[in-house]
Amino acid sequence: MPQYNLIISSARVETNIQLPQAPQVGDIISVSTDVSSPHYLVHRIELFVDSNVVNLHVQRFADQLSAKLAVDGFRNNRDFL
Repeated sequence: MPQYNLIISSARVETNIQLPQAPQVGDIISVSTDVSSPHYLVHRIELFVDSNVVNLHVQRFADQLSAKLAVDGFRNNRDFL
């Protein structure tokens, strides 16, 4: 199972994180199950050859609600008349 590092603005903020499944670009992930803990939007995935270390370049949100509101607003690009 790969180990993930969270990277924000070229700085490693969390290391050796175990995730139940591999995230994809655009996924929202969290280190814990607490809704008031920080949540992260995955922007880029950096893989290393012959290594099980994966760097996830992410954007941090204060909690689950702020992540949901920001990402839903960003993804919701329907044109209303």
